[in-house]
Amino acid sequence: MTTERARSFGAAADDYDRLRPAPAAEALRWLVPSPQSRVLDLAAGTGLVTRALAAEGVHGVVAVEPDDAMRAVLTARSPGVRALAGTAEDIPLPDGSVDVVLAASAWHWFDAERAATEIARVLRPGGVLGLMWSYSDPDTDWVADLRRIGRAEAQGSASLVRSGLSLEMPAGAPFGTGESRVFRRSAWMAAQDVAAMLGTYSSVLTLPAAERRDVQRRARALLTERVGNDPVRVPFVTGAFRTLRS
Repeated sequence: MTTERARSFGAAADDYDRLRPAPAAEALRWLVPSPQSRVLDLAAGTGLVTRALAAEGVHGVVAVEPDDAMRAVLTARSPGVRALAGTAEDIPLPDGSVDVVLAASAWHWFDAERAATEIARVLRPGGVLGLMWSYSDPDTDWVADLRRIGRAEAQGSASLVRSGLSLEMPAGAPFGTGESRVFRRSAWMAAQDVAAMLGTYSSVLTLPAAERRDVQRRARALLTERVGNDPVRVPFVTGAFRTLRS
C-alpha cells in the first residue's frame, strides 16, 4: 500500500499542481543559504518548490522526480529547468554537485537509509539537507474536520510537525544535529478548490471511485455549513527541518 500511495499522485498531477500549497517563502530562505546555491529539488513532483525557489531568485535548481506524469507538469510549467527521472535512493547527479538538497512532503516515502547515503553523496561537505511538510492547518477547527474527511491525519504531517520535527538521520549518515522551524501563512481559495484539494491526498487517491466522490460531497457540505462565504481564507503551515552534511 505504501508503494501504491507513493505512486498515486500522477493520476491527479494537474490538480496537485493547481491546488497543493507551495512551501512558505520564509522556509525556503531559511533552508537555502544563498540565491547562488546549487539546489536539488528531490521528489520534485510538479515543481511547486522549484517555482517557489525561482520566485526567490534561486535559479540553479535541478529537479529529480520518478513519476512521469508529475515530471511532465513540472517541465511544462517550469520551462528551462533541468528535470530528471530518478529517486531519492538513486539520484542521477555526480558526487558533491549541489549545495542544498530539498525534499518537500516526501521524506516519509523514502527508504531513509539508502536515501541518506545518496543525498550525502551528491551534497558537498557543509551542504544543507532541508525537509519540508506543507499542509492546511488543523489548529483551525473546520480545517481539522475537513482533513478528517480526507483521512489526512493518517499521513502524519501535522503530527510530525507538532512533535517538533525531531527527525534522526540513519545511523552512520554524515549529517549533524538538525534543527526545525514552523512557518505559517494563509491564502484565499475558492471553496470548490478547497474541497478538491482533498482529492490530491494519497489517502483519497487510492480509494475506489465511489468513495472518492463521497469525500468530495462531504467536503463541499462541510464548507457550505462551516465557512459559507467564497472565497475561503485557508491557513497553511510549513514545517521545516535542516541538517548539514559533515
